[in-house]
Amino acid sequence: MNKVKNVLVTGGLGGIGLNICKLFIKKNHNLVIVDNIPKKYFSKRLSDHSITNKKNTILYKKIDLTKTSQIKNLFQQLKRKLSSIDILINCAGIQHVSSVENFSEKMWEKVMSINLSSSFYTSKYAIPLMKKNKWGRIINIASTHGLVASVNKSGYVASKHGMIGLTKTIALETATLPITCNAICPGWVDTPLVSKQINQRVKKNKSSRKKEEFNLLKEKQPNLSFIKGKDVAALAYFLCSEEANDITGSTINIDGGWTSQ
Repeated sequence: MNKVKNVLVTGGLGGIGLNICKLFIKKNHNLVIVDNIPKKYFSKRLSDHSITNKKNTILYKKIDLTKTSQIKNLFQQLKRKLSSIDILINCAGIQHVSSVENFSEKMWEKVMSINLSSSFYTSKYAIPLMKKNKWGRIINIASTHGLVASVNKSGYVASKHGMIGLTKTIALETATLPITCNAICPGWVDTPLVSKQINQRVKKNKSSRKKEEFNLLKEKQPNLSFIKGKDVAALAYFLCSEEANDITGSTINIDGGWTSQ
């Protein structure tokens, strides 16, 4: 990417999202970071000296992605502030672990809203801007759970499968345009979301964290190593390059061999 792009990242202060934001900032692109945590944590999480001294525009927008009206209002604001949204990266996601019969109805709706519906709405409002600017990239951070299932994760699995279906549909609808849409499916990444699951296992099994990390990886991920957030970010960055012009509608795994089994 030779020109400065305007990039919007949802879940931009989370594990993978933060790595993505830092990489695009270091590459001198403008960032709109969307998350739901107080603004005071924004500067703390982007406190890297090499990032804070950059001259590119970095905006933080705290919104509730379960509220469709807030997503719509965000894009109305951005149209006034920025000439375009060139790159949209949907990275926001939550997890809830429960059997189907015990899955809270409220949590089901929340998981679907944040993991899937928000990606639909951000794409809905970004695509017209990309068409007007005659260039665009949409990258959906899905999961290996968008391809295979695990017990007690019906909400997460269903939402990530849906995200891949949404990716393919957008790719077909924009296939003749200089706009691409792809999904990245990471395996276990050492993020706050995964860390929470490990803590639950430690408590349930009355075990050590190191042992539960190993057991978690052993169950699913053959390389027995967490995927690095910076590697997911690098893949996302490549998908925005000119070399990736013909990659669209693809689901790209970065999972240590998980889905090869």
